[in-house]
Amino acid sequence: MRKELTVTNIQRMCFHDGPGIRTTVFTKGCSLHCPWCSNPENISGFLEPYEKDGKAGIYGKKYTSPQLIEILLKDRDFWEPEGGVTFSGGEPLLQADALQELLVELKELWIHTVAETALFVPETYVRMVLPYIDYFIVDVKILKDSFCREVLGGDLELYKRNVQHVYCSGKLGVFRIPCCPEYTFTEQNRELLLKFLMQYPEIPVQIFTVHSFGEKKYESLKRPVWRTKGVDRQQLLEYCAQLGEYGIKAEVIQI
Repeated sequence: MRKELTVTNIQRMCFHDGPGIRTTVFTKGCSLHCPWCSNPENISGFLEPYEKDGKAGIYGKKYTSPQLIEILLKDRDFWEPEGGVTFSGGEPLLQADALQELLVELKELWIHTVAETALFVPETYVRMVLPYIDYFIVDVKILKDSFCREVLGGDLELYKRNVQHVYCSGKLGVFRIPCCPEYTFTEQNRELLLKFLMQYPEIPVQIFTVHSFGEKKYESLKRPVWRTKGVDRQQLLEYCAQLGEYGIKAEVIQI
């Protein structure tokens, strides 16, 4: 029986989800609960009813590999020569079983694959998909162990082991830091970020401010909305310059 991948959205013409022009598949289910998350529909791994602008619907749809490939191949002409398919979320590696099956078929079609991941998943999941993913975008968030557990629900030691697995494979393409003044952009966390990034000085870093653009989706799920002012662009540019002083190549992006 074919495994099924639970997906909330397939977004075309993406320019910040890996090399070239890409089609991004947003998977449902996450191992973390970041307060600033702008995709609350992807936190639960289950299909969820919602009501938005007076219309009811369901967040999430199950696809087999052939069903998804048929959809994705319609975009192939736009990917050349560097683009391809990116899996985001939520946390795509939580669905490693179904994802592996799909990735194998995509590689047989010579399609470039990217995973955008927080890497807070069992090491076995990483090992399952690692041979079939060409490029990893890895989030770096809270790096104090007790605070990471309290705020995100994440095991920092597991995360660091998984980062090392991906790094040793040669497929770690970029680190991505969501900058949040309350949690990730504090003075203490910036110091921890610097120490962490200096272990991987050749890996570029992308930073961006968190935002409240997901407010309507929270309301559609009848969940409370967490609001933040984010970090202004000038502060982000100054942070990039600080990282550059330590030989870390960093840029500001908009998500």
